[in-house]
Amino acid sequence: MLILGATLSFSAFAGLVNGKMTKIRSYEKGNQISFESKIPNVTFKVKKVDIFKAMTRYGKIMSVADFERNGIILDVDRKVVVTLDRKGDGLWIKSKNNSMFVTEKELDKIRR
Repeated sequence: MLILGATLSFSAFAGLVNGKMTKIRSYEKGNQISFESKIPNVTFKVKKVDIFKAMTRYGKIMSVADFERNGIILDVDRKVVVTLDRKGDGLWIKSKNNSMFVTEKELDKIRR
């Protein structure tokens, strides 16, 4: 019974942010895709073209993203170099100090 409860609670989450399980939502606006988590309140905004490259190719893709923490874009974090890496059933978005894992389920919601 305990294993079943743990499985159900894990399926409600859509990714990892800095090693913590959380729900991640993706939003499209123009030529950018935002990956947003509520706890912790972190957002990566990446170009749509770079996301599609990372989803269809093997290896790592370097990109520039906007990083928000608690809804505020700091001047030092405005343009952050990120590495997009397709691993297993999702996509890793890694910057120098922060990382986010977005599952395949959330990536399927992005329109091509």
